[in-house]
Amino acid sequence: MINRALNNTSAFVIAYIVLMLPTYLAYIDANTSLLHIMHTDGDGLFNFPVVVHVAFMLALCWICNIRGMIVGKRWLVLLPIIATAFEFIPALIAIPFIPTAYHLLAIIIGATSTTNETPLHA
Repeated sequence: MINRALNNTSAFVIAYIVLMLPTYLAYIDANTSLLHIMHTDGDGLFNFPVVVHVAFMLALCWICNIRGMIVGKRWLVLLPIIATAFEFIPALIAIPFIPTAYHLLAIIIGATSTTNETPLHA
């Protein structure tokens, strides 16, 4: 079922953008009551915005993996993986806009690639 959904280019683009937006909201770290309480209480073992950020980055990797199988570019999953590395590895965080560039590459390559003639069954 998800293969059929991501076979549609616009569904892939919309899904990618919807899953990408919360990763940028994690940087805002708004003082809403739930996020603020979960972020500031405790000894830092559970940082709610980071957990949400990681979950959405994994979801981006998952849909790129499926889309890559559909269009015959299995390496498409590497683009959000690289973006994730630039968002979580301390030495790479200092380099701005690289994750955004990799997200845009994933969207453009995933959207402009044509699908295989034979559908894949996951």
